[in-house]
Amino acid sequence: MSMGKGMSYFQSKLTLKKEFPFKIFSYSSLALKQPLHIHEYTQIAYVLKGVCNHQLRGKSLNVSRGDMFIITPGVEHSLSAIEEHEFEVVLIDFLPYLVREQLKPFSDTLQPLLQNADELPELSSLPQPWLHIAKSKQLLVEQLLQDIQDEFEHREAGYEYAICTSLVKLLIIMDREYRRARRKQRVQSTPTSQHPIEEVKRYIHDNYSQDIPLEQGAFLANMAPAYFSTVFKKETGQNFVDYVNEVRIERAMELIQRNMHTITQIGFQVGFHHLSHFIRTFKKRTGITPTEYKKTFGKTP
Repeated sequence: MSMGKGMSYFQSKLTLKKEFPFKIFSYSSLALKQPLHIHEYTQIAYVLKGVCNHQLRGKSLNVSRGDMFIITPGVEHSLSAIEEHEFEVVLIDFLPYLVREQLKPFSDTLQPLLQNADELPELSSLPQPWLHIAKSKQLLVEQLLQDIQDEFEHREAGYEYAICTSLVKLLIIMDREYRRARRKQRVQSTPTSQHPIEEVKRYIHDNYSQDIPLEQGAFLANMAPAYFSTVFKKETGQNFVDYVNEVRIERAMELIQRNMHTITQIGFQVGFHHLSHFIRTFKKRTGITPTEYKKTFGKTP
């Protein structure tokens, strides 16, 4: 592993018990500021609430609820609080052999990230360690984390088996999210690859009539949502929601000029679920209501 000039790393002193090399704990201190460090075990990090900063593989990401990482042995990383932002991150430390046998079917996704330090290939060949768990799966992930926490705290007979079972379920969810991301990337890939933000902008223009949450844009750009939000505004000069609404209003203006549909129909066609929201957004963008715009620019039937 190459280390950048001027940077220093320390080996984490935390060790796992030989009889059951596993630990789960959380961070939530606003004073948290880890130095870059490495450790000999695998770590899973899940942002349970709020926003914090995670440095990993030379990238600094502001991460939020639903963001999840697998940190492989020997890879430098750090967690830090962001001033005045509350957060909670759940961390799971374990040695890969605990779950390796059960995860053999996932050799092309999870297995490369579940190696010992001396078995790891070049970092550049490893899958991306970060993914965002879809909102529909977040409660499931958080329930599994709670189950693992309860088993680890109470340590009733068979708790090791129960923890490993839940850990495998957690990793399978991650595997499926990885595969879903790969499928989307294959579908969206073009002979001339574009900048990630350009890809997101194109997606918005093609799908403005659908719900497009910020998390979807971040997923398409392969970024953590909070980090994506910052980059998107820097690249476009607008926040994500304003950009989506601008595309919708421009399309609505075209439809109103044709005078083939009612204002209500047009509002729904361009992606607004409520007429009042459409009218309010339209006036904010153009200075007049859709009805006033139609009187001025609509073609006579």
